[in-house]
Amino acid sequence: MKKTKYYIPQKLMNANGDAKTIKGLKKGWITYIMYMSPYKANSQGINICPHASAGCIAACLVGAGRGRFSNVERARRNKTEYFLADRTKFMEQIYKELILIEKRHKKDNVAIRLNGTSDVRWEKFKIKDNKNIFELFPNVQFYDYTKNHLRFEQAMPKNYSLLFSRSEDNHEKSIELLKRGVKVAVVFDTPPKKFEGFKVIDGDETDLRFLDKAGVVVGLKFKNTKGKKQAFDTGFAIRTLPEKVKVLKK
Repeated sequence: MKKTKYYIPQKLMNANGDAKTIKGLKKGWITYIMYMSPYKANSQGINICPHASAGCIAACLVGAGRGRFSNVERARRNKTEYFLADRTKFMEQIYKELILIEKRHKKDNVAIRLNGTSDVRWEKFKIKDNKNIFELFPNVQFYDYTKNHLRFEQAMPKNYSLLFSRSEDNHEKSIELLKRGVKVAVVFDTPPKKFEGFKVIDGDETDLRFLDKAGVVVGLKFKNTKGKKQAFDTGFAIRTLPEKVKVLKK
């Protein structure tokens, strides 16, 4: 395997680093989020979103918001190269950053989302005293979206809130998990009030998913226009409104 080139970034996580997480401030929460390159966007071709569907890949938000800038894209890819090349050092840096975050925000509500544009099973990496990052920081609120349904078959730390992300290839599993009380994120053109008999809440109001009630559909409005056609054609995103038909003038 060829040696991966990377530099060690000053920070892996940034506070309120995008238009959505900053909305949490109005509810009294500061959100730190870590973005890496999704899917196989790395020199080794390793898939860090192993359950991503074709529609999900086409509609990935990696190119939305600040992610469309080349310097941001390079920084995210560099974090991925760092993660793949030296897992131990990478996790140690997350640990050190969280120590500083706890000291800085002693009186604040802080939420941490490690999978901004990735789907890594962080719970499996032991860092210190045979504990994972969630166990080492029991007073910190962590949360993530995932398409890996197997993660819901095991007990998670109480401070780690997971919700499942629906795609065109896991619809039945999404309904099954909803019936079990798992929160499920679904992408629509315009979120309805109910989906498959389950209440739909506004997932774009904030990104504070750990505050949501169990067994709700977190409705998200489709945002990445680049992959719009494939996202809806595959069924990754769901249409609730009739398509606009262009009428040619005679």
